[in-house]
Amino acid sequence: MSVAGVLAPVGATPDPPHRPLCHRPVYLIALLLAMAQQGAQASQDLTDLPLEQLMNESKLIDASIVGASRFRQRVSTTPSAVTVISREDIQQYGWRTVAEAVRSVPGFYVHSDRSYNYIGTRGFARPQDYNSRVLLLIDGQRTNDAVYDTAYVGSEQLIDIDLVERIEVVRGPGSSVYGGNALFGVINIITRTAQQIDGVEIGAAYSSFSTVYGRATYGKRLDNGAEIVASVSGSDSQGPDLCFPEFDMPETSFGRTSGTAFDRSSRFYARLSQQGLTLTAAGSQRQNGNPGAAYGVVFDDPDNKQTDQQAYANLSYTRSLSPDTEISARLFWGEYRFGLNAVYAGANAGEPEVRNHDRGLASWWGSEAKLVTAWSERNQLVSGLEYQSNYRQKQWTYDVAPYQSFLDDRHQSERSGVFLQNDFQWTEAFKVSLGARYDKVGSASGELSPRLGVVYRWSQQTVWKLLYGSAFRPGNAFEKFYTFPGQQIANKQLQPEKLKTWEAGVEHYLGKQTRLAATTYYYTMENLIEQVTEADSGLLQYQNAGNVKAQGLEFEAEHQWDNSARMRLSLDLLKTQNAQGEQLSNSPHAIGKFLGSLPLPWMGLRLGVEGQWLSSRKTDADTTVPGYGVVNLTLLRPMARDGWQLSASVFNLLDRKFADPAAPDLGVPMRDRFVQDGRTFRVKAVYRF
Repeated sequence: MSVAGVLAPVGATPDPPHRPLCHRPVYLIALLLAMAQQGAQASQDLTDLPLEQLMNESKLIDASIVGASRFRQRVSTTPSAVTVISREDIQQYGWRTVAEAVRSVPGFYVHSDRSYNYIGTRGFARPQDYNSRVLLLIDGQRTNDAVYDTAYVGSEQLIDIDLVERIEVVRGPGSSVYGGNALFGVINIITRTAQQIDGVEIGAAYSSFSTVYGRATYGKRLDNGAEIVASVSGSDSQGPDLCFPEFDMPETSFGRTSGTAFDRSSRFYARLSQQGLTLTAAGSQRQNGNPGAAYGVVFDDPDNKQTDQQAYANLSYTRSLSPDTEISARLFWGEYRFGLNAVYAGANAGEPEVRNHDRGLASWWGSEAKLVTAWSERNQLVSGLEYQSNYRQKQWTYDVAPYQSFLDDRHQSERSGVFLQNDFQWTEAFKVSLGARYDKVGSASGELSPRLGVVYRWSQQTVWKLLYGSAFRPGNAFEKFYTFPGQQIANKQLQPEKLKTWEAGVEHYLGKQTRLAATTYYYTMENLIEQVTEADSGLLQYQNAGNVKAQGLEFEAEHQWDNSARMRLSLDLLKTQNAQGEQLSNSPHAIGKFLGSLPLPWMGLRLGVEGQWLSSRKTDADTTVPGYGVVNLTLLRPMARDGWQLSASVFNLLDRKFADPAAPDLGVPMRDRFVQDGRTFRVKAVYRF
């Protein structure tokens, strides 16, 4: 996986910065408040309401989660800052990928290079980071691959978003129970059960850029108690016509390209479970183009493309030994394949083009066992063991004709860990959570990751939280072993990154419908692994490039009205610096979020409005990408008694031009940003029977 290039819509030479949309959310909030009040006063015949709306009108804001500590608990009782994204949220706001969903979480932001979507949180998102500092779980199982350590959350994601029941996002370090990669957060995707599907679903969608999508899903609980889920889906996008100012020359069509930004994906999912035993299998494939000619390839050539393939299998068993004790175990296997096809110009004028293939392959298997028990009236204990064998970590690069090999790297590694956490209810109002995990990764020295959390219920409505935690991330196979002549060199001596975080927060509940929260945090990172220019060779290399420190404030407000209208606001103020006191690139000073949904008085329709605002960010070229604000709008007809669910979405409603910072690319050294899409749309229909 190499550094990808920038895309820009036709004519998308960056305009002068627009005024931030700080004032526009005020108008949106006022509109939603007025409509919510009107909806609350309107009388509705309950028999006319959609089934899912009837089922969820009494849903509490204080949701139940598993991802924070590996056992079920309420959001208000965990020391961590947690956000739960429900299936209703995904439908209401028209989110198409996990990246779009988690972008709504306070403190999170997403940047794109048109090849992948990358998650930033609490001011940290290095332009060359492949999502290796966030841990992605599917039903509690790690899915980051074993070569790049990537959490795949875009169109290449393993699970179709329509199979997701909820997404638990835990902010802050999670290595005390999950080990490596859980530096800045854990994302746990909980899939839908057979009973929640209960039949057959057929879905179809049409979007901008001639994008088509289809899905077929079956889920049923049989008479013998067995549950079956099976699903297939796929999408095909032609992609936009683009223009790149850096290629504004006659020999490169003045920077214009068409048909090179395609994106095609397919995936399957199957699960069979009975009496605590569950077998799950999933797979996905995504192929997309390289219209920005990253890595110095020939511009406007559709043969420049990359492919991501994932496969996953999991056999798990869960059994309750008593009302207070549960054991679980699992065996798992995974594989990831990456392929980059690149077309380079000949060394001299008139010489034939050179076709190069860059490949990566990761195969792994492992097992884990976990015990959750309330060993006394005041103590809840979770403990477990994990082992993973990365039996194939292969990276190779070669020219096709004439054949010439530049890299053929083969490695194996393993990781193991043991963890223990005890939650002690000292008094009715005071709870202490103390845990630690010891990990051994390959031949490196072991890593101990402790965590201490305190939850104090000041009153029935107010909860105070304190948290200290540490986390680590070892260098992955790509960072340590990848090399390519004239571009990048290996570094086998990388040391693990180490993070320490201190947090303090308060949550205040006004009944069961309103939640207010504020969190302050401070973290330090040592041995930051970063791609830099190596002094002697002038080539790119991953090095332990120094230390990072950050501090920030997070504010949240959430309310649910009796008529099921909802609103969530968040504001993050943050400062992230390197050891020299300089602001990190791709690190905003402020992030604002708005989510609002409400029922409309016609045909059971619901309106969803999403607002995203991000302040300016530095690039690695020491330039500045202006801040931006975007508004997304979705009109939803929830699943009704006739079996139909319909939606229409407009993304970037105001057609704002904005960009994300670019990672260094020796093939296109003048590029410092990726211009993103303007206004786009999607219409979608789902039929259940």
